[in-house]
Amino acid sequence: MRRLPDVDALRETYDLVIVGAGPAGMAAAVEASGHGRTVLVLDENPRPGGQIYRAIGAAPLRDPKVLGAAYWEGAALAGAFAAAEVDYLPGATVWHLDDAREIGVSAGARSAVFPAKRVILATGALERPMPVRGWTLPGVMTVGAGQTLLKAQGIAPAGRVVLAGCGPLLWLYAAQCISAGAPPSLILDTTPRTNWRGALRHLPAFLVTPYARKGLSLMARVRRHVRVVTGIDALSIDAEGEALRVTWAEGASFAADHVLLHQGVVPNLNMARAAGCAIAWEEGNACFAPVTDAWGTTSLPGIAVAGDGAGIAGAEAAALRGRLAAIEALRALGALDEAG
Repeated sequence: MRRLPDVDALRETYDLVIVGAGPAGMAAAVEASGHGRTVLVLDENPRPGGQIYRAIGAAPLRDPKVLGAAYWEGAALAGAFAAAEVDYLPGATVWHLDDAREIGVSAGARSAVFPAKRVILATGALERPMPVRGWTLPGVMTVGAGQTLLKAQGIAPAGRVVLAGCGPLLWLYAAQCISAGAPPSLILDTTPRTNWRGALRHLPAFLVTPYARKGLSLMARVRRHVRVVTGIDALSIDAEGEALRVTWAEGASFAADHVLLHQGVVPNLNMARAAGCAIAWEEGNACFAPVTDAWGTTSLPGIAVAGDGAGIAGAEAAALRGRLAAIEALRALGALDEAG
């Protein structure tokens, strides 16, 4: 991988531009490497890894038990990316993409605009907003922001910490804080009871997957260390001197120093929308997602979406989708024959 110092080091054009250096973007770059085509990876972060593998090459927490085995599995992919024959511009902001695949990017105090023959958007996911009364108070942040601090800086919130919301990331972050020696004081689970009932028909198929044992084991571990209140359907946060008070039912409240909110994640559609890719509502996931085929190809010729930006499926699936998008891009560029 050739790390570029700034936009002045960019080529005038690229065969393939990959936006994002998380699992999908890194896997796409590795797959596209070595086929005689010019490849560029643009990423907003100072190091590759995305959110799931953030700071994988320079994590301040060296104890592998804190962030868990799934995090450290990203080291192999990051190593392969470092060895790939691609250009890489970190700290980059992609501010323009149109249906002609013209890309505008800034890094530092300079900008550049250039064309690409193929584009893969691997921009990942973002947290679903969870607006409640008091969500903008000092001391209130998202679980994703808390996990970023833990991975990049080795910092876990101290004092009385409340995690509120639902979704796998909330439970994973709680487990990571426990391993870091800073267990949360309270978890307020907002998962509607109707969701559990609606999921029962999928239970037999789910229980035979490795995710079932992994997830149930993680939740059981968290419950051994943290008080968990379920069935929360109302939540508010108020300032109380220099602290916070979280209220979730009549007469039920908790004094906290920090409150971290999370309501699941959704595809990051900013670049896909900016380019004009077709977007559709997914009722089952209660979010919008780009319309793609099995290769990640969108409604716009030459533009694909890979990873969680195409639909939430996790890091392992994101890497596979990144590879698929890269294979299709290479085929379209004439770097592969139909047999692969």
